[in-house]
Amino acid sequence: MTYYKGTAMVVNQFLRKAGGRSTLSGRAVLLALTVSLAETHFSQVVLRSDLVLIPVTARDKQGNYVTDLQAEEFKLFDSGKPQPIAFVSSESDANQLARPLALTLLLDTSRSISAVLHQQRSAVTSLLNRLGERTLVSLISFSQRPEILLEFTADKTEALNAFFRHQRIGGDTAIFDALSFALKNIEALSEEGRRKIVVIISDGLDTASEVSFRDCVQLAEADGVAVYSILIPIYSPYGDRLVVRRPTKGFVEIAEETGGKFFQVGTVEQALNPSAQLDLGPVFEAIVEDLGHQYYLGFYPPENNAPGFHRLDVRVGRKNVKVEVRRRGYVTRSSP
Repeated sequence: MTYYKGTAMVVNQFLRKAGGRSTLSGRAVLLALTVSLAETHFSQVVLRSDLVLIPVTARDKQGNYVTDLQAEEFKLFDSGKPQPIAFVSSESDANQLARPLALTLLLDTSRSISAVLHQQRSAVTSLLNRLGERTLVSLISFSQRPEILLEFTADKTEALNAFFRHQRIGGDTAIFDALSFALKNIEALSEEGRRKIVVIISDGLDTASEVSFRDCVQLAEADGVAVYSILIPIYSPYGDRLVVRRPTKGFVEIAEETGGKFFQVGTVEQALNPSAQLDLGPVFEAIVEDLGHQYYLGFYPPENNAPGFHRLDVRVGRKNVKVEVRRRGYVTRSSP
């Protein structure tokens, strides 16, 4: 296909604003062409509201990230049927995320967790600095009920201050009720093409939820939200040693099933040492690194798609490269 000079300029603007290395198919170029060639502002480019964003990671046999895949190497399947890919893009710098991101930090307010969180100023500052200017951050604390500490904002200083405003409440803990609340809150963001993640920090012991983790998985899958679970464990005596109290079923699984990751922080030795401080910095760095090595596939579902859940699969033709699809599927809702 041949592009006129003005068209190429618009497409280049599209690539720069996408925040990374991007390879566009013809369909994505048509998106760029919705801009008048006399205009130079990417804000005029309109993505259709039915865009499905599919994050994937690729690794070689040694487990190293593969970062040089081209658009034509990806194959997308919707419920087993091959589908056209509108665009493929990736972060250009894993140390500084450029792609638009919406991040909710979901904070347990139990006494032990709050004590750890109040020691994390350096770690949280580093995390916020690496998220990029276009990232929106919200904070929600919870015990038996969730409380919004900060609505979505791009102001990182405000987010940092809000992180340390949460109070120790104690009492029952409703993890999945709070997660359901956070997922509905992030779903309300209307901007298309924005990556959405929830990072939950807790001891993993749910004692009061009415919502099941399966309900949360369905909410996350419907809107393409990845959940990263960080466990700050509670230890219990078992004979002559301490063992980690097993988190409530679903705390680990929801990260695995929504395209996020599960992390456990701390050791028995640290639990036995009253002066030991846990550092969430390495976990936050691992989350940013994970996000920074993802490819993003843009996909428009077929017209007259059957209502319900549609499973997605992505493959690549390159040998010895394994692709992990970070979004299992999407939901097509019934017409009103």
